[in-house]
Amino acid sequence: MLIEQPGRYTKNELAKIYGRNPDTIKRDFEDLRNAGFHLKHDSNYRYFLIPEKTTAKVNELSVLTGAEFKKVREALGIALSESEASKIIDKIQNFNTIPRLGNTIFNKPYLHKVQLLSTAMEMQRIVILHDYKSTNSNRHRDRAVEPFHLATENDMLHAYDLGRDQIRHFRLGRIGRIEITEEPAIHQSKHHVVATDIFNIAEDRQESVHIRLHLGGYNELLERYPLSRAYLYPAANEDNIYELVCKVNYQFYGLQNFLLGNSHFVQEILGPERLRKQLREYVRKIKIF
Repeated sequence: MLIEQPGRYTKNELAKIYGRNPDTIKRDFEDLRNAGFHLKHDSNYRYFLIPEKTTAKVNELSVLTGAEFKKVREALGIALSESEASKIIDKIQNFNTIPRLGNTIFNKPYLHKVQLLSTAMEMQRIVILHDYKSTNSNRHRDRAVEPFHLATENDMLHAYDLGRDQIRHFRLGRIGRIEITEEPAIHQSKHHVVATDIFNIAEDRQESVHIRLHLGGYNELLERYPLSRAYLYPAANEDNIYELVCKVNYQFYGLQNFLLGNSHFVQEILGPERLRKQLREYVRKIKIF
């Protein structure tokens, strides 16, 4: 709120909005300053963050410099085997992509969506996700949902979809507009965070997979699905071969499309057998025109 509407709110106004004591807001401000963020106020004590310096601080906290990364790589190389060091380095590189989110979280429309959804969750209200762009249905439509969890690091809203009577995940970037209704959320007993796989598919039932990819497949998977980085590592004693070991949704959505579209980059599917059987059956049904 401070970034989206700088110079609008006093401590007392923020305390009222969030249902907190003004002293709590004061302590929050001190925490921000102690963390190195630049918080200012005008002559009427209406507060704002200085975006340029704040963004720089996010980068400072989140990004390894080239020299720092080199030191980490050298230290890991001394203490661990090559495969162990490579796996940890890949994870560090994944964390280093966090600043890309900085460009998103300081975007006003995005902030406004997060603010509205946070308010709706606090008030336990039903919201309408207007003009939601669904990949599965390949069309735009409104969705009535009960939001209960925000994962902004993945651009994801966890909500109970009233139309489908089940928990669904919605990408914040695909929501056109958010409307908070007067209708109370009544399905709290069904609210729970559903596991999300590297393809951003939400499903409680998941299956372990083990796949060997050529370098091209490794690059394609990382570029299209960055969450996969933590589960990819070089194959032992083989150049330019990488292993993907992780859990994915039980229907293999996302993974199946990736494997079929990049079959020339797949060296071997080590398991499960059910995945191999599903792929063979799908290929058998394909009609060539």
